[in-house]
Amino acid sequence: MTTRTWIPAAMTALLLLLAGAAAAADGDALERIRGRGSVACGLRGGLGGLSFVDAQGHLDGFMVDFCRAFAAATLGNAQAIHVVRLPDKPQEFAAVEKHEVDVALTTTTWTLSRDFTHAIEFLHPLLYDGQGFAILDAKPPPLDQLGPLTVCVKAQTTTARNLEDSIRQTSRPWSIRTFNTYDEALQAFLAQECGLLTTDRSVLVTSLASYRNAGLAVRIYPDVISREPLTPYIARDDRTWYDVGRWVIAATILAEEKGVTSADVRAGRIPDDPELAALFGHASAGAKVLGLPEDWALQVIGQVGNYGEIFERNLGSRSPYRMERALNQPWSRGGILYAPPFR
Repeated sequence: MTTRTWIPAAMTALLLLLAGAAAAADGDALERIRGRGSVACGLRGGLGGLSFVDAQGHLDGFMVDFCRAFAAATLGNAQAIHVVRLPDKPQEFAAVEKHEVDVALTTTTWTLSRDFTHAIEFLHPLLYDGQGFAILDAKPPPLDQLGPLTVCVKAQTTTARNLEDSIRQTSRPWSIRTFNTYDEALQAFLAQECGLLTTDRSVLVTSLASYRNAGLAVRIYPDVISREPLTPYIARDDRTWYDVGRWVIAATILAEEKGVTSADVRAGRIPDDPELAALFGHASAGAKVLGLPEDWALQVIGQVGNYGEIFERNLGSRSPYRMERALNQPWSRGGILYAPPFR
């Protein structure tokens, strides 16, 4: 064998070796999940509507339901979840990088710096949100007409940086008071130590709901100063698990767009539609590619529901929060929820 023929052969062997190693790495998360018998989800507690323990001691919330969707897809059992309470950032990212959890489902904004600074992979946004403001005033002036005041905000977050940028760009006469946790910022705001409280609007709505229902004059402004795509993420070294996560979320979005509910799936009422046949059909090529059971999408929608069902019972019209769908509607109804074609 000449040198000229040996080099391509060696390179081929090396590529095959690397491909085999990559394939083994790709299967790690699914292997861990099946071996453990549960999906390990990193969550942040105490967020009403998003991730919380109810009065009966049951774990519930929008983010928790998507953890259940992953379990339904991979194990056929939406209740087969193992919850890990994640620390604050940046330790939160480290927990994912070390595979202490299979997926993080926190109110984490997908940003360029996070995408490239940490060995993580963002999936598909679950909530399109924006940074808003709350004030203790029943009939406050417009946000841009407020005079000098202090704004409560959690430190070392994109929220604090957005606030700093907004004050600088608008020359508003506001000062900033930072806190180690959002709860500390909230309590200071309720004690009127600050004139405004700022964070994602979804968190403002859910965390202030009980106080507003009790008669406290709290107003949440409609204004937002940022784009906050709240997105689950996984460790970067697992392409198959990444694909599973994205397509599970996409399945809930497509099911709502096509009008298929959990009750429809349980009753076998699936409309005659090419995309639904690709999603729910037993001959679906997607199941083989993703390494999932043939009925994975049936299990997700049948046990957990479509995106609209998940949103409405946790945050929307069927919840105590009555949060408007706004951008979080299918594209066909004026929102920006959009599933890639199931073809």
